[in-house]
Amino acid sequence: MNAPPALRRCLWCSRWTLRRRRIKTVTTASLPPPVTRMMSNTINTKRDSSVIIAEASSSPFSCAMTTAEGSSEPENWRTNRRSADDETDEKEGGISVVWQTLGKPTLMKIISSVYILGVPSLLSVLCEPAIGCTESLLVGRVGMVYLAAIAPSSVMFWLIEEVCFALSVGVTTAVSEASAARSLISLDELDEVGGEKEGEKEKEMSKRRQQGNQEFVVTEETREIVQASVLAAFGLGIAFALAMQFMYAPAMRILGVSGDALRLGRLYTAIRCFGLPFFAVGVTFEGAYMGERDGMTPLCAFGLAMLATVVLQVALIHPSYGGLASVIGAGTAMSVGQLVAAGFLLVSANNRGFFNISQTVRRSSKDLPKLLMKAINLLNKSDVTDSTLWLFCGSASRMLVYTLCTALATQIGVIAAASNKYALDIYFFVCYLIEPLFTLGTVLLPKKLKTNKIEACWMRSILFCLAILSAIILCCVASITISAAGHFNLIEPELVKSLASVKPYVVASVGVGSFTYAADGIRIGMGGAKYVGKTQMFNLLLTVALAAWMKLYSPGSASMTLNHVWTLMVSFQFLRVCQHVYASAKSDKELLTTTEGEEGLEIKELGDGRENSR
Repeated sequence: MNAPPALRRCLWCSRWTLRRRRIKTVTTASLPPPVTRMMSNTINTKRDSSVIIAEASSSPFSCAMTTAEGSSEPENWRTNRRSADDETDEKEGGISVVWQTLGKPTLMKIISSVYILGVPSLLSVLCEPAIGCTESLLVGRVGMVYLAAIAPSSVMFWLIEEVCFALSVGVTTAVSEASAARSLISLDELDEVGGEKEGEKEKEMSKRRQQGNQEFVVTEETREIVQASVLAAFGLGIAFALAMQFMYAPAMRILGVSGDALRLGRLYTAIRCFGLPFFAVGVTFEGAYMGERDGMTPLCAFGLAMLATVVLQVALIHPSYGGLASVIGAGTAMSVGQLVAAGFLLVSANNRGFFNISQTVRRSSKDLPKLLMKAINLLNKSDVTDSTLWLFCGSASRMLVYTLCTALATQIGVIAAASNKYALDIYFFVCYLIEPLFTLGTVLLPKKLKTNKIEACWMRSILFCLAILSAIILCCVASITISAAGHFNLIEPELVKSLASVKPYVVASVGVGSFTYAADGIRIGMGGAKYVGKTQMFNLLLTVALAAWMKLYSPGSASMTLNHVWTLMVSFQFLRVCQHVYASAKSDKELLTTTEGEEGLEIKELGDGRENSR
């Protein structure tokens, strides 16, 4: 655009300010007459009644707009413009201006991201609890004894799978940050184009937006992070499978399992351990795809795996086959489904460039220890190891609480153990409905922290509000689900009364637990993985102490019921809520203070650079 230098400077300030989401609208009457004349003579538009100007008055270029003759702006013009700004703010209202410029665009971005990432992630995550519910229904029809036998093993696998999900979240955050850094580099390259090439600059930006999914799908840094994470996940899955075999008997003794239940559970565990390495690989690939804002590929993979698993469950679990064959069929169906998901994602990642199968096989055949050490060093460098370690601690602590509840229910009796299995299945299934908010927190917030901290603060607040609303809705969903299970005879009649007695506790746990799950994702996205891990470990210690007190000193210790078990669960979830509320109130001021200081420095440095270049 062939405009005078003063106008180009003014328009450049406007574009930069819009990019930082810090804008004000003032009438052209408050601008200096020479600038007003230049705008009316140069820009043929019906929107000449307002012009966007930069707010940052501390910058050398934002306050020193020159006239067409090249002289500096008189002081009285600046004073008049500031007065007009103040009057405009008073009329429109500070809250309204902030909402229009920051809140509403951020909310729209979150809503669009729900469709792009949240819904596919939700459907992917729901596959696992849906398979668990189907398994419980089919095995329960074979016999309550067999359902009680596999219940402790299922909880142990939930624990390990949660730890694998922690690695997936760490990979998502690392890939998302790498993607944000790549976007910033692209914008900086475009900013180097001079004012005389504005048309070329806009064309280049449009071209990059259209071709972004093709040119910037995978960088070398992203590929190395994903390959190292997948190798680590496969090794971790093998280690967990071996640990399950060695730790099964001691763990079952602690849980109070013995006799036929112990033998059947051992067989079920051995079969399911074959699928653990593939499950770890599958969720790691899912985290990589989510970091690149691709939710459909993991959805297709886990949807196909769920279909294969359910078909095998229906085919292999039936009362006519007997209890032993049904337990073997249940374990086989789960392992095959995990293998299908991992295979689909592995082939897809190889085609996309996330993972090079031939290169990895060739390197591992030559020197496997060297390859593993390189993977570990790369994970340490990308901060995946540090964040994942704390997420491991958090997930393990949370799942150990669920294991503790299962142990207490198992010690009460067979009916209590089977009812607790149904209650936990419903709890996990409904709580995972809030997965879109967890995913958006871990994917969007790391990028916003790199590019715009004020918008990140707004995004965090909106996600918290949505989490509260979703938790209330999920309480109703849990209540309806439990009532429908008894009304439509989906569970055995002996278990209906036991499950109905703990319905209020399960509903409360679902509401509070779903909110805290979403809050965990928000906190992780804001860089608080360490905080989440520490608080979960602290909560585990308090919950164990409370369980010991209930077991020994409470009035109901002589005849402990399932209500006591779920009271423990509700207490654990409320403790997590208190910690998140405290952490949010504490971090608000720190984030805003840091944001204002960094933005002021960026404005000054950017202004100095522009002035020097001219």
